[in-house]
Amino acid sequence: MSFLSPEFAFFSLIYFPIYWSLNNQKRMQSVFLTTVSFFIYFCFSKIFAVVLLVFCLYIWAMGIWIVSTNLNRKKVLVFSIGLMVLVLILIFFKYFELIRQTSLSILNFLGLNIFLPALDIVAPAGISFFTFQAITYLTWRYKNPNEKVSVIDTTLYLSFWPTLFAGPIFRAQDFFKQLSGPNVGSPIQVSRAIYFILLGLLQKLVFANWLQDAFVDNAFRYPDAQNFISVFSAVLGYSLQIFLDFSGYTLIVTGLGFLLGYELPINFRQPYLAINLQDFWRRWHISLSTFIRDYVYIPLGGNQKGFAREQLNLLIAMVLSGIWHGASYTFILWGMLHGLGAILVNILHKFVSIPIPTILSRISTLLFVGFAWIFFRSSTFEDALTLISSSSNLKFIFDVNFLALILFTILFFIASVNAQRIQDFFVRLIDSFGTLALILVISAFSFMLVLLGPSGVPNFIYYRF
Repeated sequence: MSFLSPEFAFFSLIYFPIYWSLNNQKRMQSVFLTTVSFFIYFCFSKIFAVVLLVFCLYIWAMGIWIVSTNLNRKKVLVFSIGLMVLVLILIFFKYFELIRQTSLSILNFLGLNIFLPALDIVAPAGISFFTFQAITYLTWRYKNPNEKVSVIDTTLYLSFWPTLFAGPIFRAQDFFKQLSGPNVGSPIQVSRAIYFILLGLLQKLVFANWLQDAFVDNAFRYPDAQNFISVFSAVLGYSLQIFLDFSGYTLIVTGLGFLLGYELPINFRQPYLAINLQDFWRRWHISLSTFIRDYVYIPLGGNQKGFAREQLNLLIAMVLSGIWHGASYTFILWGMLHGLGAILVNILHKFVSIPIPTILSRISTLLFVGFAWIFFRSSTFEDALTLISSSSNLKFIFDVNFLALILFTILFFIASVNAQRIQDFFVRLIDSFGTLALILVISAFSFMLVLLGPSGVPNFIYYRF
């Protein structure tokens, strides 16, 4: 059941009133929310729902084992086993085939003709997200052994439907702090929630899908049949599409989270206004970048073991970020590009003292990020190189759609610069509406989305990760 489907809209009309009516019965409300989370996941796959339930029970049992262990050395061992199993689960479901193919290539290169069986493995939807959340849960239990957490609360956290499929990564300490707080169970920041949901739907259904259909899909599907303008349009279009798609999803689920009484972590802060790659990752997919920082980069030593070691740690963290997105060499290369680019920025800052104007820093960052997106979006490494090569073809027929893309891009950056002012204006406007006027406005806006949006129910890009 997609969050963009009419079925989910009608389901919400029934679900939310029941949920709010249970506000004075917190335990029943948690059970109801957990049941609904599994129902939504069950609609995607019965098998995945069973896998998720077993996964939740395992994490809860590991948490109990960790906090019940008194000896410090044994507790570290139990905690390490829990994390290791989580990593192995993720590797098995997402990366088995990539590891198998890589191993076969190495064995063939060494002249060893060894058969490695293929397995028909389908990764459960959202496994990367709820696995990372499980890592934060075990870490939180390890550091806070006196916290009392029931199996229902643990299962609710890991199956929480707004973040289940595509994040953002909701850390355990933040979730359980809110779970025991006064806001859970009743809607909070309602006007902001409505604004987020409507803006997210507009970004995804209208803008992201227009960019995909008009500029992106054809170019990446037929990379050898492109020219400079179509390649430029595809890269620019995809840079905007992936932001509007993922940001749109985050806005929708953040708004839905407000209606449940939860405040989800901020995941985007206008990333295309970044002045360098480090700044980009402080603004883009923030819940993932901070997770990689806290659970990979800092444990490796961060910037505490010298400049050279800091750059190696940064490269490892960015490559792992690329691998996290999918079992493909294109994602690994994308992560490596960002890592090498960030290292170059660090070297320039340390050894070159020439000041660079902010506008040039932003443009160079945008060009680099856009170039790296080619490898992220391409199906194969060869397709990416072919598309880049096609950009040397200067023969093209002028297309009015290109002007529309340029105009849209200009408006996008104007809106990015003024995003907070725009949000404040519309939140105040929604606040000023009476109930009947608000219903009419939402209905009219929804009707417009149906007219302008694509036929059928489109998926979000990050559902694949």
